[in-house]
Amino acid sequence: MKKLIFVIVLLIYCSTVTAQEQGDFRIQVAGDYKLQINDLGGNAGFEYLFADKFSFAPSFTYWFPDIGRSYSLNADLRYYLTEGISQVYLVGGYNNLWLNFQPGEPGQVLSRAGANFGVGAFLDLLDQFGVVTEFKMQSQNTRQPVLRVGMVFKLGSN
Repeated sequence: MKKLIFVIVLLIYCSTVTAQEQGDFRIQVAGDYKLQINDLGGNAGFEYLFADKFSFAPSFTYWFPDIGRSYSLNADLRYYLTEGISQVYLVGGYNNLWLNFQPGEPGQVLSRAGANFGVGAFLDLLDQFGVVTEFKMQSQNTRQPVLRVGMVFKLGSN
């Protein structure tokens, strides 16, 4: 009996979940992790679905290196392969990384521009809340693989 009730509740939930639609707007807060150099960062951004299955997703990451400062700006285009509760997407775009290897505030800032590409998934958990995971390669001279895990707050359509 418990299994039957669980299946019924799950089916009702799945039938009320909506797919991404043109005009949807999402805010993202996440943690980024550079896999090769074990660098953690805090990420914030938004996503705007401007066409069927396409979205624009700029974001800013502040990295926490052992010495100096580092931050990056991403301007990504996402193409959604699936709809529903689990929304898998391909990502590609522009990335600029700023580095300062001096301890403290002063120092010379290096700027490294490049492209990034990867894959991600948005898991729709509640009506206005979800979880995002993303894995992408950044093409700057370090060719850094980055893993992102975060929370997404949906603000709905315009």
